[in-house]
Amino acid sequence: MFSHPAMAANFEPPAFSPGVPQRELRNMMGLLTHAGKAGIIPQPEWEALSSSKAKALYEDDPNTLFDVLDGVPIDPQRMGSDFDKTMHYSKELWQKAKGINRGRSVLACSLAHLTAMKTLVEDGYDFILEDNVRVPITSATRQNDDAIGDDGEMYCECAQRIWSTKEASIEWEESTGHKCHLRYYGWLGSRPNLKFVMNVHRTKMQFPRKEGKMDNPSFFPFPIKSDIDEYLGNESSPNDNATDAEAREKADDNKTKTTTPGGTPIWGAFAYWVSKEGYDAIIQSLQLDVGAMLWKGKRMRCYQAKPIDKTIPRRITTSFSKTNNQDGRNHIHVATHPAFFRAPMLTSQIHSQWDAEFCRSSEFQMNEDNRDNDEGNDKGNGEVWRHLWLTTDETDIVDHRVKHGEWLTLKAMAELRDTEQGS
Repeated sequence: MFSHPAMAANFEPPAFSPGVPQRELRNMMGLLTHAGKAGIIPQPEWEALSSSKAKALYEDDPNTLFDVLDGVPIDPQRMGSDFDKTMHYSKELWQKAKGINRGRSVLACSLAHLTAMKTLVEDGYDFILEDNVRVPITSATRQNDDAIGDDGEMYCECAQRIWSTKEASIEWEESTGHKCHLRYYGWLGSRPNLKFVMNVHRTKMQFPRKEGKMDNPSFFPFPIKSDIDEYLGNESSPNDNATDAEAREKADDNKTKTTTPGGTPIWGAFAYWVSKEGYDAIIQSLQLDVGAMLWKGKRMRCYQAKPIDKTIPRRITTSFSKTNNQDGRNHIHVATHPAFFRAPMLTSQIHSQWDAEFCRSSEFQMNEDNRDNDEGNDKGNGEVWRHLWLTTDETDIVDHRVKHGEWLTLKAMAELRDTEQGS
């Protein structure tokens, strides 16, 4: 994708950050090693656990590994139950993570993102991308992907959207004296939530550029649940005063069957940038609270991992609400015109059952972005996908969707192709 002439003219080659194999989180040392590299284990504990003494203890008897923490202080600001706060962070993390089972892939994804964030802030990269993204090379108004832009460079819609979003953030920082700490260059949501975010929240909250044109690419502050409640006319939500973690998470369980907005307005962490201060705030808050990564309701048998796309904005919002008496979500900027979209039917390693719904949401988002909304109709014309860089297989999948109104997986598309060739 980055080898496309328009992309190569506007971007440096990407660097790859390693993933975290979920199977390596099944044993104690594997989990702690990846958690330490991700930065969530407090530094004194990590130094002890990565020492030669710890290695010797583990090889002799894994159950004695935490003996290496004798004498290492426990942070008095640790959060959790009274019992939890008597343990070192790393021990509590292992005790709760060792039985998460199907949630292990979610935890692996979170640790991989935190590791990538560390690389981003230390080495000065521009943004983090998951490997499931595709970019707009052209736009609805510019069809020639070889066209030369106003600056004399080869035009690339993706690059233009990134620059416009970043410039809007800088204008906001200069006008308010505050800083953006998390910027989304790509994002998604359920179709009811997308309708709310794009038609209501974006219109109401979009930062006006100096040019004064509301249709110029800009950003809007991260939408939160209270925005939806206000839109729906709800004075309060049943979950607002909930103390049970299970109740707080249930709002997101049904992502596809509702017709009204609700739950988490925006999904995904497939294209974003975080500041050094934002990264430090995320890590510091995670080091004080294992519950920020793993949670369990009263009626649940084992812990579940919180997805990284929930963890990051919540940590930023909470941290910067406390530090400057501001609404923390104002420090999170969401691109009005996304520069990255989720690849069509690229099988998810975490929730493949929603792949087709992700495609429908992406198509709705792109249609709305081009002011050619088909209201999420499953039989939409699909032409918006033509502006994205796609692989040959993905192009075939989109063509099939345009002709037959259904989304096929890569495997199903290959089987259909073999059947048609055989006949």
